[in-house]
Amino acid sequence: MSILISICTDMAALLATGLVDEESPYRGKIDGRSGKHVQYSPDGTKSMIVITSIDELEGLAELPFVTVTSLEEIHGFKRQVEIEGELQWTEEVVTVPAYTPQVVVGYTDGDPIYKVERVETPTIRTVLDEDGNTLELPGRPIVEYVTTDEIEGYKQVPVYGDGEEVPESSYTVKHPVLEEVAGDPALKALYDEIYPRTPYVDEEGVEHTPPKLFAVPGGADVSHIL
Repeated sequence: MSILISICTDMAALLATGLVDEESPYRGKIDGRSGKHVQYSPDGTKSMIVITSIDELEGLAELPFVTVTSLEEIHGFKRQVEIEGELQWTEEVVTVPAYTPQVVVGYTDGDPIYKVERVETPTIRTVLDEDGNTLELPGRPIVEYVTTDEIEGYKQVPVYGDGEEVPESSYTVKHPVLEEVAGDPALKALYDEIYPRTPYVDEEGVEHTPPKLFAVPGGADVSHIL
């Protein structure tokens, strides 16, 4: 699926049209109201924004300074070759060598399991009755679980041995035949002008170069973009 981009080459002219006022359906699609998915040129005269739908964008075609395109059209992309309506594939035969699996053939005693006893220690609580007399009554007992030296059993540890040999086998994997579709040089030049990706140095002195794609919608696959 294409990742759509709206590019405005004249922000002043766009604002003058009134298409980006508070009531406009274009608000946020072409004027930079969508946060991190917006990029402005260094001089502030141009903008570029990722859009998620072309709905209600028909009127933009009448504006000579707005272009709706895609990251694929700008940079180029890879696609599966199609000949006479048939997608093309290559087949790879994967061979799995024979092997002998390890299986459980028995169990042996491991660490001992000690008996645990429940021990209750009585408690006494002191209360005053209606006449002010002090009374000692049984309280809630203190309950402890104590591990004794008495062995109740042993943890069972599996013992492994050779199972039946699994003979060699093979299966076929299909891979799509891909071709590269070149991007549009004019759109790429405009993209680079608005998003020059100039390296910068952070506060710790580490140099960073912005990524090739200035914004990608969450979860979008960009592996096919050149």
